[in-house]
Amino acid sequence: MNYLQWLTQNTPTRFWHDSAIPAEIDAAIENGAMGVTTNPVLTYKTLQAVPEFWQPQVDQIPKDLTPAEHAEALLQMVATYAADKFRHVFEATNGQHGYALGQLDPTICMDSEKMLAQGLRYASWADNISVKTPSIMSALPLVEELASRGIAVCTTLNFSVSQAMAVCEAYMRGRAKAEAAGIQPKPIFVVQQGGRLDEYLLECATDNRINIDPEIIRNAGNAICKKVYGLIKERGIPAVVMPAGLRGVHHLTSMAGADMTFSLQARIQQMTIEADPERVCHIDDEIPASVIQELYKIPEFVRAYEEGALKPEEFITFGVTQKTISQFLWTGWVPLEGYQKAPQGARWF
Repeated sequence: MNYLQWLTQNTPTRFWHDSAIPAEIDAAIENGAMGVTTNPVLTYKTLQAVPEFWQPQVDQIPKDLTPAEHAEALLQMVATYAADKFRHVFEATNGQHGYALGQLDPTICMDSEKMLAQGLRYASWADNISVKTPSIMSALPLVEELASRGIAVCTTLNFSVSQAMAVCEAYMRGRAKAEAAGIQPKPIFVVQQGGRLDEYLLECATDNRINIDPEIIRNAGNAICKKVYGLIKERGIPAVVMPAGLRGVHHLTSMAGADMTFSLQARIQQMTIEADPERVCHIDDEIPASVIQELYKIPEFVRAYEEGALKPEEFITFGVTQKTISQFLWTGWVPLEGYQKAPQGARWF
């Protein structure tokens, strides 16, 4: 039994697979994966990795679609394949796991109405598709509306306590509406991208000549995640914290035993199995106060760590949010728009 199998079989911790490459999905299922992350970047990567696998379905996509429609068709192709691979998990867990994710077009993430229309299309693909929304102000009404309709939600671009609690509050409003209407609520998965936050804070500290040990900064993302987890449990919110964007084994092992669901890249899964960490639960181990005190030297950490330090209208302006939106757009969505398709439109590169 490897570490991942031990973790999923002997603790409340679960993990989803963070890749849309078919062989990697199969391997992850063997290690206990309970769902799969599919987004524009991962969709494009699987098309690049195994084009021959997808080509028969790509050939069926109508040729007269707009670039955005073409990208969405490719996302649907990959997400529904992944959802089907986890159908048995979805049924066995009564809809608590077994999802694939349909991530919204990053070019419309400021428009609640357009996001809702796309989210409803995604939800129609399969009942085990979870709509993946950004954690910014315009998405809060979307989270509430989707939850009210009994649609599973996953909130990404989440780097702070303020963002996490704002989407949880929106979800709870929607969940209450669903229950009042006799609709069975579906879960919300609150992504916490700790590894990306660590990298961003290191850049901030370096640029601003802040005297802090980089090893201290490696604790920042986990500190945020543990705080969010504690608040959700304390307030009785039925949300699932989903650490993602991990950069090292420590991002997983330091929260082992938590009632969380990690999104793990194939590389992180392999690193963890090879490292074969001690089989010990660490979720209740507190980040030392001295470490938090050092991290407070970085103003952007304070904004991420303190609840209310970021207002909803500031979620989209938080530096690491902007960096990640850009990545989703330029390394995922835009390449999908042009995949095996003549150039159209007037995007500035």
